[in-house]
Formats: sequence, structure tokens, C-alpha cells
Amino acid sequence: MAQLNTINSSYVSKLIQKGRIIAKANFVMTPELAAILGGIHGTYLNNNGIVVMGRDHRLDSRMLKRAYSAGAMGTGIDLLDLKSSPLPLLQFCIRRFGASGGVYFSSGHSIQDETGIRIFDSGGVEFSSDQMTGLVALFDQQPKRVDPAEVGHLSDIPHTVDIYSKAVPQFINKKKLAEAGLKVVLDCSYGPAGGVTPPILGNVDVDIIALNTFAQYSMKRVVPSLDSIRNTSEIVRAAKADLGVVLDVDGTRSVIVDETGAAVRFEDLMMLYLLHDENLQKSKTSKVITTTSSSKILDEFCESENFPLVRTENAPGNISRKIKEERACFGASDTMKFYFPQYGPFSDATFSLLKLLEILAVTEEPLSVLLRNLPKTIQAQKTISVEPEIAKNLHEILKTKLMEKKMDFIDDLFGIKILYDPKSWIYIVPSIHRDALNIISEAADMKEGQRLIEFAEKMIEL
Repeated sequence: MAQLNTINSSYVSKLIQKGRIIAKANFVMTPELAAILGGIHGTYLNNNGIVVMGRDHRLDSRMLKRAYSAGAMGTGIDLLDLKSSPLPLLQFCIRRFGASGGVYFSSGHSIQDETGIRIFDSGGVEFSSDQMTGLVALFDQQPKRVDPAEVGHLSDIPHTVDIYSKAVPQFINKKKLAEAGLKVVLDCSYGPAGGVTPPILGNVDVDIIALNTFAQYSMKRVVPSLDSIRNTSEIVRAAKADLGVVLDVDGTRSVIVDETGAAVRFEDLMMLYLLHDENLQKSKTSKVITTTSSSKILDEFCESENFPLVRTENAPGNISRKIKEERACFGASDTMKFYFPQYGPFSDATFSLLKLLEILAVTEEPLSVLLRNLPKTIQAQKTISVEPEIAKNLHEILKTKLMEKKMDFIDDLFGIKILYDPKSWIYIVPSIHRDALNIISEAADMKEGQRLIEFAEKMIEL
């Protein structure tokens, strides 16, 4: 545990993972550190303005947010407290109330046993690496405190969920959706979206089977898990639902399964939106943004559909900033995030789901049929049987090994994509219906792809 006099820019820099402050709560990420961060954030904002705060349900997130609030108020910053909320609601409120920025505390899928702190600018976009560097540099000086009479206010935001819940469906064809009578299995992963997303779907006449909507204050396992995804898949088939959705804890992304119970891959979802979303079809010749690690099939598809494709590094806020810079009509990351600029410059899994349901309502086709008609890329593939515990603990096993090898990877909630080099990757994902792993690789040629498959098999060996 760090002493207060050792908390400086050098110390905090070591806690930065992919542009976010991430560490074990109460040991490394102490309340003292969170309070100093609040003071530093207030100093960064020149001791004035409004910051919107939010968190997931976990008690450690609650503890750290309260500590942060004390430090920030001491600099004169006013705080709007959402308490527990989905992250997209926080980003929505930053823009809605003209705030100077925001801060969110959560433990996501890729940071088991740790808490992450994310900082946002006045547009609701996560801080870039340069902005984080500027913020962290201020840890080498004392926060600028104000007189007691100028200490910032801490306020709740009444009716925020109601405002958000009415705003989100305004961007879809509610009449068509109501007429379709669609059924959805929705797993909220014990996150704050459990109190927000089901009512939004219900208000547009979508039939919902909602799972894990209650607050889980102490989590000793990562969610969504393989079991929760498999449960959703089984319920979809048993209930003859149109699709299943398993949300991330913070509500920014999800795993989608079609009506047959099969998981839908990122590239297929991205192509589906571009091909069938009415607003996007009207925006042809406008640019589309995606990550450098997405499949090369997207280049061919976007060229054929007359959408200029621009790729960018997968870093916090990058796609949002690139959308604004390029005046793009759409953005998507292979972490399973989708960006609709007409709604907002950030990924909201609830809005993405509504857009997907709108496509099903308009086309009147099952999701599996729509996916079947999409172009496929030639990739090396192999399925290997494994012990049940390997499939269930795939993320933990792989992440430990990849971090030891200092290899970059992407967690898309269901599988792990290993970024082998700038032009090739390996995707390892559990099978939904049996104890096996599906290994897919994309490389310059099939021979290299097979070599990557062999590399992945060795990575999985215990």
C-alpha cells in the first residue's frame, strides 16, 4: 500500500493500463489515492465547472467514488452524482447538462479483482493518452484548494433515467418495432443497466425475458461468464426468442446470440448495421471508422457498399474522436462497441440493441438468415476439445500468459483476440454447446494462418 508521500506522477503512471487507471481497490487503489485524484482532476479543470460521477454496483467502486468526491469538492468543483448507473447514461448526462466532464468507477470484464477509473471530457468522450498524461503530471504538485465557503456542491440529478429512457428510443422507428412483436432474452450481468434497459425495451413493446437484473455488491467472478452466455443461448432457443443479449457490467457493449442460440461475431454485426440501417444507407459515401485489428473483410465490404473505411488504434476515446474528425456516419470496435453519431459519440449497448431490433422489424427476417447472406472472409479455423474448466476460465488463463509474453490482446466479452502482429490476429472463443474452443486466425495467407493456429494451441496448453 502506497504512503501518501509516494503518490506522484511516476507512481500513478504505473497504474495506467490502456489509458485508464486500474488497480486493486483498497490495496493499491486506496481511498487516499482516489481523494488525491479528485483534487488533481479539479485542478486540471482549473477549479471550476461540473463533473458527473457514476459507478457500477460494487462496494469498492462506491467507496472510491466517495473518496474522489471529497477531493474534487475541495477544489471548488461541483459534482452531479448518478450513484450506480450504466456508463452510457453518464456520458449522456455530461452532454445533456453541459458538464465539464465525468468520472466512472467500475470493475469490467477485462480487469478481474481490480477497479478501473475512467475520465471523460465535456463531450462525453474518454480521455486520450495525451489528456491522461497531462492529468497524471499534476500529481507532482499539490491540488489547488479553495476556501471553505467555495467548496463544491454535491447534487443528485433527479429524473435522469426518465429523461434518458425517453431520449434513446427517439432515434428508432418505434411504430415498426411495436408492430413486430419481437422477443428478447436480456442478461444484465448484475450491472446498473438492469434497472434501465428492460423498461426501455418494454416501452417500445418488446417482449423481454430479463436475467440478473438485481444489484450484486460483491463479485468474486467475472461477468458475463461462459455459463451466463450459455444460459442465455439455451433460453433463447427454449423460449423461441428472436435474439439474446448479454450486457457488459457497464452497459457499453454486449454479446449477441441469434434465434438459433449461436453467438454473432463483431464483423457480421458491423456489416449488418451498415447494410440494413436506414440512416446509414442514406449516408453512403460518408466515412466509417473501425479498429486496425478488425477483419480485412470489412475493407472489401465497405468498398462494395461505397462506405470509405478509416482504421484507427483501439485506445480509449479514439473512435469517438476519429468520428468527429472525419465526420463519419458510423464507428465500430472489435471490442463489441458500436457508435451511432446521430445519437452520440459513444457506444451504448442499449441503443445498439434497439437498432438491431429495428433491423429485424423492418426486414421481417430472422437474425440468422440476415447473417447468412453477409460476405465471409477466408480464415484458418480449428476446433479443439478441452476440459470444462479450461473453457470456463479461458480469459484468466490466456490473459496471464499474454501479459507474461507482453502480447497485446482484445477482450470482446466472449473470446480473446490475440494481436500477433499489425497484420494478423488469432481469435479464441469457447463453444456455446460443448466443451471446446474455436480458434480462428487471419493472416497474409493460409499457411501463416495455420501457423498461428498452432501457436494458439500451445498457448492454451496447461
